[in-house]
Amino acid sequence: MPEHERDSYGCKKKSRYLLEKHQIRMNYKKILRLEKKFGLKIHNRVRKHPKDYYVYKEECSKNLPENILNQEFFSCEPHKKLVTDISYFKIKGGWLFLSMVLDLYNNQVLSYKCSKHPDTELVLETMKDLFQKYDVQGALIHSDQGSTYRAYEYRDLLKSNGCIQSMSRAGHCRDNACAEHFFGDLKSESKYYDSLKNGMLSFNQMKNLIDDYIDFYNHRRIQEKLNWNSPVKYLEGVA
Repeated sequence: MPEHERDSYGCKKKSRYLLEKHQIRMNYKKILRLEKKFGLKIHNRVRKHPKDYYVYKEECSKNLPENILNQEFFSCEPHKKLVTDISYFKIKGGWLFLSMVLDLYNNQVLSYKCSKHPDTELVLETMKDLFQKYDVQGALIHSDQGSTYRAYEYRDLLKSNGCIQSMSRAGHCRDNACAEHFFGDLKSESKYYDSLKNGMLSFNQMKNLIDDYIDFYNHRRIQEKLNWNSPVKYLEGVA
């Protein structure tokens, strides 16, 4: 076999080449074992994405929920209109990703999770925590069109818990402005920006900073919209 064909052909092509050119029948798996055994250099192309990645991506993009929320960022009852999103925080050696769910009735953070990866598992854990803590059956849950929110697992989880899914329009970040506004408050009012100047925090240190801020935000941070009450105090007063 010429050198350029040997280095460019994969095992299956080599198997076919031997059969066609030399009438030698050899399974491609055996060829792979021999290449590994004798340290032969293989120039096989590496997949950028898993097999059927684009088919799965296209399927996930079909029949996406409409923008039901339509920038109506208010609710007359708790646990009826919720927004969710993911934001990122620079830490030592990488990033921390925060997923959270916010109630538009009193701006309370109902559920949140932190992870080193902005994957579907992160949003699933956030939602499972929400469903364990609160009765949100029939609630409208709004997000952007991120791949995690288009995943079958996420959409099925919301449906199985009796929730209605809403999504922002493509390229319209203001459709989820309340979630974006919360992340902006968190980063500016906590010591996050100080950490960028004075030394990165570890994952656990950043998570502790987020835990402390969300506790402050829910229980002690007053808001004009809530008649100068914190989210929890406003809920208790109305109830």
